[in-house]
Amino acid sequence: MNSTTATATPRVLILGAGMSGILAGIKLREEGIHSFEILEMGDSVGGTWRDNTYPGLSCDVPAHSYDYSFEPNWRWKSLYAEGHEIHAYFKHCADKYGVTAHVRFGTRVNSVQREGAEWIVTDTDGVRRRADIVINCLGVLVHPKDPEIEGLQTFEGARFHSARWDHRVPLDGRRIGVIGTGSTAVQITVALAERATSFKMFQRTAQWVCPNFDVRRPGWLRALHRIFPRLSWAAGRFQNFLLESTFAQAVVGNKTMKNLLEWLARRHLSQVKDPVLREQLTPRFEIGCRRLIFSDKFYQAIQAPGVELVTEAIERIEPKGIRTRDGRLHELDVMVCATGFHALDYTRNLVITGEHGQSLGDQWSQGAQALRSVAISGFPNFFMIVGPHSPIGNFSLTGISEIQMGYIMKLVRMIRRGEASAMAPLPHAQTQYNDYIREGFKNTAWVSGCSSWYLDANGLPRMYPYTPAQYRRDMKEPDLEEFSIVA
Repeated sequence: MNSTTATATPRVLILGAGMSGILAGIKLREEGIHSFEILEMGDSVGGTWRDNTYPGLSCDVPAHSYDYSFEPNWRWKSLYAEGHEIHAYFKHCADKYGVTAHVRFGTRVNSVQREGAEWIVTDTDGVRRRADIVINCLGVLVHPKDPEIEGLQTFEGARFHSARWDHRVPLDGRRIGVIGTGSTAVQITVALAERATSFKMFQRTAQWVCPNFDVRRPGWLRALHRIFPRLSWAAGRFQNFLLESTFAQAVVGNKTMKNLLEWLARRHLSQVKDPVLREQLTPRFEIGCRRLIFSDKFYQAIQAPGVELVTEAIERIEPKGIRTRDGRLHELDVMVCATGFHALDYTRNLVITGEHGQSLGDQWSQGAQALRSVAISGFPNFFMIVGPHSPIGNFSLTGISEIQMGYIMKLVRMIRRGEASAMAPLPHAQTQYNDYIREGFKNTAWVSGCSSWYLDANGLPRMYPYTPAQYRRDMKEPDLEEFSIVA
């Protein structure tokens, strides 16, 4: 293989056309690299914002902080954007920046294998594509996780996971049950509590809920932002500053910010008038240990007539509903499993094989490790956005993606200029970086004693344990001494 030809115009395959995949395509085109394809299993771009369409869906970070920094959006109707708005925004960005034409929809990848000096990416139809560079943008909340409850398949009513909402099912005047108490379950409860003739939330673990101070954005303000786009950009930077100065500090050891969050959450909880219900809704773990929920209206919804919080454990599912361990049958017409995802399962349904025939899934069976979240020892020219130990627990995902793609592009430029044909982290550099990550865990809320999807098989957080400002410093420039480079 002629390495000069291969590196002059590198062939790039991007896995996934969600927020990160679209960004990767935009940045490659900005660099003048058009020799790339984006392989997407769905029928449109948008990733999780395409797949999740449940009632009440919204983002839990302020809308402008979820913009790409180079494409501020004046259209947001509220401080927090609804799911359909976010999907429309990412479709707009993909179209505006010429990325959509590079997407191969309905393409589900099942194998990524290093063969010699290139990658072979194979889809479920058996099509093999060759690439010099692979950028994995498959996301962290992709594969829905159904609850492991006896009799789940026997329910005679409508049953579906929140991430696969069946909009053919009528909801008004029905008996609805939602299994789960995370952010999704809270949003569904707020949206459907008044529409159902009875609504039951089945709780295993109470969660901390903070107000999000949501407000509608008046038409005149949106019009002003449309005329002066820098206002939207500035709003995004201000919202990021507030997030990074409060919540992001609280979860990585700032006791003042942590105490402030707990005060807000407990004050918010005090609006629950029934002392028994309030006690049932009070978490038994430190704030920030699990993902914090933001909602202004949940406590109102859970106290509404016809709404019940069920704290008795589920015994089994029966044809007519849910049987709890106290023997009670909760009859339902609609059952929603808001039970999350196989979170941060980077190799689920995907075999990734490195330069020495090693399986990434096997290598990561006891916990995923990478260099600075984006590159993996033994997997040259294989990069990830929102990979292991990205700051997803304390940072806006679009901000993470932009920082990581900026880092990756500096390596891609070296390959394009012919300064390297292949690059992968040195084993000791990757180990040293992960030791640095582990050292930071001891100060975080994530190791304070609760169970959550933040933790890996060893009980260690899969997050970045330092501040966003530190992350920017860590990712400012690639240290080439951390890499094995093939000329």
